[in-house]
Amino acid sequence: MPPKPVLEIDMAEFRTMQKLMIKAQDKAKEIRHLQDTVLPKLKQQLADTKGIFKGKERKALTEQIQRTEKEIAEKLDKLPDVLKEDGYPDVQAFMATYRKAEAVVEQYNRDLAAWEREVRENRRPAEKERLTPPEKKSIRDQLRRLQAEGRQRSQPKRKSHDRER
Repeated sequence: MPPKPVLEIDMAEFRTMQKLMIKAQDKAKEIRHLQDTVLPKLKQQLADTKGIFKGKERKALTEQIQRTEKEIAEKLDKLPDVLKEDGYPDVQAFMATYRKAEAVVEQYNRDLAAWEREVRENRRPAEKERLTPPEKKSIRDQLRRLQAEGRQRSQPKRKSHDRER
C-alpha cells in the first residue's frame, strides 16, 4: 500500500488566510459596486437634472457624488489595513503567500484523491473474494456431518475408575 500524502502547511493558518481573503474580496466588491454602479447613476441623474428651478436638486446630487467618491477613497485606504492587522505588509505580499498556500493545498487534495483511488483499487479483489457466495455443498454431506456430531454428543463419557480407588 502506498504511503498516505502529508500536508506540508498548517490548515488552521490556511483557513485563517481564506477568511481574510474572503473579507478582502467582500470589501473590494463593495468598492467596485460603488465605482461601477452607484457613482455612474448619480452622475447620470445630475446630467439629466436641467432647468432653472432644479438648482437645489443639482446641489444635492453634487454633494451626494462627492460623499460617494470620498467613501470610495476611504474604503480603498482601509483595504490594506485589513491585511496589515494580520501581519501582512501589503496586499501583494498577502496574495503571493495565499496563492502559494492554495497551490500546496490543491496539490495535497489531488495526491490524496489519487492515493484513495489507488487504495480502493487494491482492495477490490479482496472485497470480491469476500462477496462471492460460498460454494454449494451437497445436503447429504451436511446431514452426515450433523449426524456424526450428534453421535459424538450422545455417546456416554467413560469415567476413569482409577481415580476412585
